[in-house]
Amino acid sequence: MQKGLFNITGDGDTTTLVPIESTLGNITSIRITNVNASNSLTVDLFLEDSAAAKSYYLKSTVIPAVTTLLLNEDLSFDSSVLNLKITTTGTSPNVSVIVKG
Repeated sequence: MQKGLFNITGDGDTTTLVPIESTLGNITSIRITNVNASNSLTVDLFLEDSAAAKSYYLKSTVIPAVTTLLLNEDLSFDSSVLNLKITTTGTSPNVSVIVKG
């Protein structure tokens, strides 16, 4: 079952992939693709509670140009109390994210 498709182009922007108080925390995979043809990308992927406390799946992880990172193990979480968010930084970031459950 498809959870979400995201195209992110902002430098330093944080995007909510799974919002708190949803029923979407049963995730089987997250695919993060750096679509930019020449620039690498730095990614933070994390869970955040209502008090803005964070637990990271990825912290300052560099994804080279035209490369996909697939996460497919131990991704489920309690989305009734946690958000899943991603922050992307880099020169002209162009990121495609697919969240599946």
